[in-house]
Amino acid sequence: MRDMSYHAPEAEKERKRLHKDSSDVAPMDFGAGSQSRSRTIADIARSALKRPRHARALAALSDHIGAKHVLELGTCLGITSAYLAPHAETVTTIEGNSVLVQRAQKIWSRLGLLNIQCIAGAFDEVVPTLPVQEYDLIFIDGNHRGEALIRYVNALAPRLSAKGIIVCDDIHWSTDMEAAWNALRQETRWTLKVDFYEWGLLTANSDLAREFHSIRF
Repeated sequence: MRDMSYHAPEAEKERKRLHKDSSDVAPMDFGAGSQSRSRTIADIARSALKRPRHARALAALSDHIGAKHVLELGTCLGITSAYLAPHAETVTTIEGNSVLVQRAQKIWSRLGLLNIQCIAGAFDEVVPTLPVQEYDLIFIDGNHRGEALIRYVNALAPRLSAKGIIVCDDIHWSTDMEAAWNALRQETRWTLKVDFYEWGLLTANSDLAREFHSIRF
């Protein structure tokens, strides 16, 4: 049975714990704006984790579409995954930094979340080996280069269920990302396209009209 509450107070306690963690993390470059450029767990938690209202919005979206399988590119410290897990059968999440993977897994264990699978590795290497054939919600985060965003969308579109949704994070992070988003939303394969400013939504659901909306959230 799905959890109908999108608030995650226990996950927020973990966020506060992370904000106080001065453990060093070796910088790793996985793309522009990569959270792995930061030096401590606290730095990463403050700068890279999705804000609570955006994590709640993703959880509500997953619940609204009845998502069975969710895919996240960019685990970071696992807080967004923790929000999504009660609203899907499985959450598969990919992270290139093994230190962050270990921290995220400890958080999920403390929260009793057993339906999250984290795969450590670069996105381009892991995506072709994903364990699920179709995902109902795909959240792309972690690499803020426009060409990378387009590449990931193209690679994952065949893995999207018929009524599934792709959410592209930080589409206005740079002019490069904005250009990539504008190119994606003009592609004819998508029916509904929505610009929420924080992220962009794409779906090829044939039950929906071909529309574009811009909603500041």
